[in-house]
Amino acid sequence: MRLSDREILELNELCGALADGRATEAQRRQLESLLRDSEAARRFYVRAAAQSASLHAYAAEMQADAPLEPGRRGVRDRLPAWVGGAALPFAAVLVAGAYLMIRGPGAAPKPADGGAEVVARLTGAKDAVWVARGTATAPGTSLRRGQQLELKSGYAEVTFDSGARLLLEGATALDLGSAWEATLRRGTVKAEVPPEAIGFRIAHRFVDVVDLGTEFTLFADADRGAEVLVNRGAVEAAPREGGEADSILLREREGRRFGADGISEVADRARKLERFADLMPLERFVPGVRLVHWSFDEPDGAARGEGALAVEPWLRLLGPDGAGDAGSRVRGRRGQALHFDGRRYAKAAVPGLSGGQPRTVAFWVRVPEDAPPADTWMVAWGTQLPKLGRRPVHIGWNRRPGEGALGALRTDFGGGHALGTTSLRDGQWHHVAVCFTAGEEAGLPVEVKQYVDGRLESSTIVRGVLSPRAGTGDATLSDVLWLGYRLTGNRQEGRRFLGQIDELFVADRALQPHEIVALMRENRLPAATLAAAPSRP
Repeated sequence: MRLSDREILELNELCGALADGRATEAQRRQLESLLRDSEAARRFYVRAAAQSASLHAYAAEMQADAPLEPGRRGVRDRLPAWVGGAALPFAAVLVAGAYLMIRGPGAAPKPADGGAEVVARLTGAKDAVWVARGTATAPGTSLRRGQQLELKSGYAEVTFDSGARLLLEGATALDLGSAWEATLRRGTVKAEVPPEAIGFRIAHRFVDVVDLGTEFTLFADADRGAEVLVNRGAVEAAPREGGEADSILLREREGRRFGADGISEVADRARKLERFADLMPLERFVPGVRLVHWSFDEPDGAARGEGALAVEPWLRLLGPDGAGDAGSRVRGRRGQALHFDGRRYAKAAVPGLSGGQPRTVAFWVRVPEDAPPADTWMVAWGTQLPKLGRRPVHIGWNRRPGEGALGALRTDFGGGHALGTTSLRDGQWHHVAVCFTAGEEAGLPVEVKQYVDGRLESSTIVRGVLSPRAGTGDATLSDVLWLGYRLTGNRQEGRRFLGQIDELFVADRALQPHEIVALMRENRLPAATLAAAPSRP
C-alpha cells in the first residue's frame, strides 16, 4: 500500500520532530498510531531513521553558510527535519519501530483519491516525438497522477508540482506517481531538485532513488539494470533486487549500477557525467500572467495595488463597523504589513476572481502563537459557481484539530477543503501560496495546490457534500477579494483574522513552483514570466 502525499508529509513532520527532540506527547501518540496501522508508514519510519544516521555528516557540511536574518528560513529549515537533526533520538525509539514491524500490518490508511489529479506539467521540449499512445504533445500540457509518458526520440522536460524537474531523453518511458514521485521503466532522465522539493523519488525495478537537494541522472533499461550518477549534491539509492538491503549515499561525481546481480561501479562514469553537465536548450512554453500586487508600504496609509489585473487597485481598509479605517501598520516581512486585530478587515475589486479559471493567491503571513480558533480567516472571495454551491472560498489556518494539524494552512471551498501540515500559528513569518482551480464543468474536480515557504504542502483535497442551502450566492461578493473577513449569509457575524499580512499577490493563473519560490525570495516573478506577461491595458 502506497502512502498518499498528505501521509508522506505528515510522517515527515512527525519523524522530523522526533529527530530534533521537539516532538510533543500528542505527536508521539500520533506517530505510534500510524506505525501500528500501516506497514508503509513503518517502512518510511525505518528509512528515515537510517537516513538520519547516515546523513549526519553530510547535513553538517550544509550548515556552513552565513547566519540568516532573524525570522528568515534557510535551506536547512526547508529540508526534511531528520536530515539536519540529531540522529540519537531515533536510536532510542528504533526498537519500537522494529517491534511494530514484527507484529505485522494493521488496517492501512485509505489512499487519497487522486485519479484525475494534476501532478505535473510538460514545460519544455526539443525535437520531441511521442509514442502514439502517449498523451503529452506540447509544452504546457497538464499531466495527471498515473499517466504514462513514452518519448520515442528527442527531449522533453516535466516539471512536478513539488518543483522537481525531469529532463527525458528518448527513448524513455516514465510513469507519474504523484507530485513527489515517478517510475522510470526505461530510458534516461536527468533530475534537478531544488531545496523545496527535497525528498522527490524516482523508482525503477532495481533501485529507488530519493533526492536530497541535488542534480542526478538515471540511465535504465527494462531488464538489465539502472545506473545512478550524481552531478551535484547527494542522493540516497536503495536497491530493490540482487540481495542488497542497505541504502547507499551517493555524493557529487559518484555513481553506482544496480541490477539483478547486485551493485557495481559504473563503466565510463566520467564520460556519462559530462554528457549531462550542461543544460539542454529547450523550447519552453512560458504562459503570460496578469497579476496585482499590494506591498502595503504606501506612506499615506493607503494600499494601492500594482499590475494589470486590478481595475480598482485601491484596497479599502475598514474598521469594525465597516467604516473607513486607515488600519494599523506594523513592520512586515518586507517594509510594512497590515495588522489585523480581529476586528479590522479590507477588500478590493479583482475582476474575474470568482470564476472557474485558475488563479494564485500568495502572501506573507504571521499568526500569533496564542491566536484564537475563531480568528482564522485570512483571505476570501465569493463565487457564483453551482459546483461550489455558490459558496465562497476561504484561505486560513486550520481550527479543527480533529481534521488535521492545528494551525496548518487550510483552503475551504464548496463544502470541501485542502489541508497542509505545517503550523502557521507560531508567531513567525511564513510565505503562503494557494493555486486554486474550480473549473466550470461540473464533472471536473476542484484542484488546490498549497505551498508554505515554497514547499508543496498538499496536492490532494477532501471533497465535501453540499447541503441544499449550500450558499447565498450574493452577487455583491463576486470578484471582490476580502482580507481578514469570513463570508457567510450573515455578513455581520464578526469572525475575522488576528495577525499580519504582507506582500499580497493575486495572479490569473496557477503559478509554477519556481515562480512561487521567486515571489518568496525576490518578491517578483522571474524575468521570463514577466517578459511573457501582457502589457497593462
